[in-house]
Amino acid sequence: MQPDPRDPTRLVPYSGPPLTVGGELNKMAANFAVGRNWMGIHFWSDAAASMALGEEVATGLLRDERATYREAFDGFSFTRVDGSRVTI
Repeated sequence: MQPDPRDPTRLVPYSGPPLTVGGELNKMAANFAVGRNWMGIHFWSDAAASMALGEEVATGLLRDERATYREAFDGFSFTRVDGSRVTI
């Protein structure tokens, strides 16, 4: 569901591109980064750096997690902030 553009007090069925977990996580990260900038806690350049740093931390965690799997597994695949595709 999404707010009705003509009456934001009502909800209408969502119509748009498919929602993905990766897209929602990227949106949440961007909201945090921009929110800190608006509050004056960080510089604008900090948001871009924090996205890259967070992505590297998450990649390391997934790499460590994959090493613990005993069964056949094709790996974790995701699209990086720069648009490149990664499989761990």
